[in-house]
Amino acid sequence: MLRRLTIRDFGIIENLEWRPSHGLNVLTGETGAGKSLVLEALDVLQGRRVGQEVVRSGAGVAVVEAEVALPPSERSPDAAPDLDADVTTVTLRRDVERSGRGGASVNGRAVPVRTLRDLAARGFDLHGPNQQFSLLDVKEQLVLLDAYGGSAGVRNEFAAMAGRLREVRKKLENLAAGDRQLARRRDLLSFEVEEIRAAALAPGEDMVLEDESRLLSNMEHLRSAVAMAVEQIYGGEHGAPSGSDRIGEGLRRLQEAAHLDRRLADVAHTVETALYQVEDAGRELASYRDSLEYDPDRHEQVRARLDVIRTLKKKYGSTIEAVLAHAEEAGRELAALDLSDENREQLEHEEAGLREELAALGERLSGVRREAAASLSTVVERELADVSMEGTGFMVSFATVEGDDDLTLSDGAACGFTGDGIDDIEFLIRPNPGEPFMPLSRTASTGEVSRLMLALRCALARGGAAPTLVFDEIDIGVGGRSGEVIGRKLALLGRQHQVICITHLPQVAAYGDSHYSVRKLVSGDRTFVELAPLEGEAREGELSAMLGSLGETSVAGAQELLTRAASWRREAVD
Repeated sequence: MLRRLTIRDFGIIENLEWRPSHGLNVLTGETGAGKSLVLEALDVLQGRRVGQEVVRSGAGVAVVEAEVALPPSERSPDAAPDLDADVTTVTLRRDVERSGRGGASVNGRAVPVRTLRDLAARGFDLHGPNQQFSLLDVKEQLVLLDAYGGSAGVRNEFAAMAGRLREVRKKLENLAAGDRQLARRRDLLSFEVEEIRAAALAPGEDMVLEDESRLLSNMEHLRSAVAMAVEQIYGGEHGAPSGSDRIGEGLRRLQEAAHLDRRLADVAHTVETALYQVEDAGRELASYRDSLEYDPDRHEQVRARLDVIRTLKKKYGSTIEAVLAHAEEAGRELAALDLSDENREQLEHEEAGLREELAALGERLSGVRREAAASLSTVVERELADVSMEGTGFMVSFATVEGDDDLTLSDGAACGFTGDGIDDIEFLIRPNPGEPFMPLSRTASTGEVSRLMLALRCALARGGAAPTLVFDEIDIGVGGRSGEVIGRKLALLGRQHQVICITHLPQVAAYGDSHYSVRKLVSGDRTFVELAPLEGEAREGELSAMLGSLGETSVAGAQELLTRAASWRREAVD
């Protein structure tokens, strides 16, 4: 409900703060006093495009701010993602600058105007000459029909199942769209895995082969170097003494000296040991020299193997270990792709089952709606007769949602679906007997539209989320007797919603739970708007003026209206 409305420098309003009460709030006043500015201010909060023309003369910015208590169903994160789940009251604000710029905020936080509009629409519903009534929206009509027929639960169940079907279809579409890519990917992975596995790589193999290749490439140089070393150390094949020969000769000399000086015995022993080691090394080198033999076939094999390894490393990883890891990963991905065909079959089976279930649930939901529509038509026509629209017909048209073969119904017919079901519905009106039914949006006058909205709201009193309903010009073309009926209906509606009604009929105003006077005042050379509550004699005086005068007859008429309204209210409560 609307807890507070603050308007500053908006039109002829300088500064107005209003806290409407529960129930039916009526606003009265002379034509041009500024009553409709209240409705226009709320319309601005609902996102209406406005410019500098709404900014009060001499001011730089017009401000409209409303404190709105949202119903529990509208406080969820899904319904209002910009709010915390535990928020119960929001402050909506719209600034309109003279420069043409402006801004919107929720609880002091800047938001896009569309966010402000969505939240405002959940807080109050406007019924006036400049509004695109929410009840004219076929989506809102469907919501209200479900609320009237008690089918909202089935609709939510249908929406959840439809969501699951869309998810399954999306997965199938992705599989179908990626068939070619998947086939190419499968071929590539198969090739990679087979290429790596066929190579039969061993960790560290490349390092061993690199050493062998280096050896084979330098075989002649290596053999020459070793042969020279053998000759120098152990050979002496060309008549020149070898290294071991010279060490041996030196050892004999040293041993002779050790006989003269025993201090040389340790040195002689060391040289003797070294001689044995040099001779052993020489024999080992000679054996190694004799084993060195260049094998061109082996050299070619090593080169070929190294080429294979280098190619694989260039394609799949910098080391053999990385190449083998790539093969493992490719194998796992290939196995997952092989499961996609099985997954497709499961998804196709699930899709067929969901289509069948959704068709049955959609038909059940449609049946409930059609029963509710027949009842609603009777109730609305009765309500329309009460507000001086006798003979006006009302009905709900039904058609199935268009679609190729989304769902197959029990009679074999095919139809589409939305998250709300298989029905396309629309409220139709027949202004006069004998005329065709037409959509609500094509009804004629503002007064008829407002009274139709009232009739629908009364018939759908348990439906609709907006806790605050605002009516303007609902009494145009209505006489006193019908006006009293409208007043009573508004009062009844006020028991389930907060209702704000701008009226020119005292018969309507008398049924208000709260009565406010809107007056235009002139001070100096400026015009101001004042909104004041009326009680007791002040209220009697306002109703008397609305009846035509402040004479005794009019005052008595005003008192009679208030007495009759109070008596009706007591009886209605009982």
